[in-house]
Amino acid sequence: MRPTWHPATEEALTGLETTTVAVPVDHADTEGPSIELALARHPARTPTRRLGTLLVPPDDPGNRGTLLVPQLVAKLPPPVLDQYDIVGFDHRFSGRSHPLSCGLTPDQWLWIFHTPENADTEARYQRRIVERCFREAGDLLPHLTSRAIAHDIEVIRRALGEERISLLGYSYGSHLGALWTQLYGAHADRVVLDSVIDPDSVWRRMFLDYAASCETALGRWAAWAARRHEELALGTTPTAVREAVARLTARADREGTEVAGLPVDGTMLRLLTMVLLADDLAWGFLGDVLRAAVHGGQASPEARRALGAMFGRGKEESGAVAQLAVLGGDAPWPRDPAGYRRDMAAAAARHPFIGPAMAAPKAGAFWPRELDGRRAPTAAFGRDNHAESVLLVRAEHAMFTPARGAARLRELLAHNSRLVTAAGTGAHRVFPFHGHPGVDGTVTAYLLTGKLPDTDLTFTTGHGRDAS
Repeated sequence: MRPTWHPATEEALTGLETTTVAVPVDHADTEGPSIELALARHPARTPTRRLGTLLVPPDDPGNRGTLLVPQLVAKLPPPVLDQYDIVGFDHRFSGRSHPLSCGLTPDQWLWIFHTPENADTEARYQRRIVERCFREAGDLLPHLTSRAIAHDIEVIRRALGEERISLLGYSYGSHLGALWTQLYGAHADRVVLDSVIDPDSVWRRMFLDYAASCETALGRWAAWAARRHEELALGTTPTAVREAVARLTARADREGTEVAGLPVDGTMLRLLTMVLLADDLAWGFLGDVLRAAVHGGQASPEARRALGAMFGRGKEESGAVAQLAVLGGDAPWPRDPAGYRRDMAAAAARHPFIGPAMAAPKAGAFWPRELDGRRAPTAAFGRDNHAESVLLVRAEHAMFTPARGAARLRELLAHNSRLVTAAGTGAHRVFPFHGHPGVDGTVTAYLLTGKLPDTDLTFTTGHGRDAS
């Protein structure tokens, strides 16, 4: 039975249609309990030219995929909106899809970026979070995995009555999309994976990659800011800029500080900085808010609006619990405390801004041992992927999803993929959000025709910041 669509009543989804699709809690027990997934849709504007459904998974564990739909409607090229139903969903046990609560405190919602005192105290902090969540939702957490969400995508396809669907996946959504094509590739039409997660990084290595790529991005931004010392007053050299940022974060760790009118601690300041670092187009906002924080005064209205757009909705607890379940439960984590101590010491020396937090023990290290045998690999990507075509998109200087990830998936899917690179650019979610003309034109042509480029493409012009 097809789902029935209704006008959205949630303000953030105004103008869209919503519905729900039932999925089994345990895909190995399809007759057992089920939950309802929340979906949002922007129908094709020209039904007579409709090409099908373009499904958009969430871009981070716990993020609401339904909220990506209005963002895409504001940015996608008109021909794509004319010819595709744009459909997003909140993945199982998050957002509006049977969200889970464990009674975590707001500071625990940021468990991923929590600033550690040392390895031992961080281990106790992370262990308490895992133990609390398993007391409150231990019957459901083992069913919140990437593989389960990929199976849900297939249930959504069948519920929509589509023999094949297209998919546009960003970051974690790229991982879900790749996994779905590996499991159900015969039902994949046009697949775009943007800001691709390295399939070999699931998930401990991803945290260590964050530390290194954030340090690189901070170095690029510091050089940019040093050239604007008269405007930002953060230092005339990259080293001086880095020292100013280090003093600010140390102050936030000790006593808190204010950024663009928001009181923040060290953990939140680092997270805010990382988010603004991730896209070259936000560097000016980062410079402005850090200038105001270092010297006092007000950030510009434009910077405050940018922060409001990024952080104004706040974080929901279900998002933090979903992150814990996916990142902790998809694959085994090291359990040796000495290894974490070594990693933290090395990260503090090489990647001081966020390295100790990323190298510290995380929730996965304290996953119940009795569940280790149920941790199946998310997928072994390769030639048995039966998707007709997959277009991979990356920015050369991407921070959250280093360019290596797309290159690795291109290598594994050599038979059915092409790679498009925005050289000299740092961006998270390139198409269509970064406004890169070469990337946007290539992806749009693929979505409209289904034809991959003849070769991998690298665009050397766009919105890169290196030279300015």
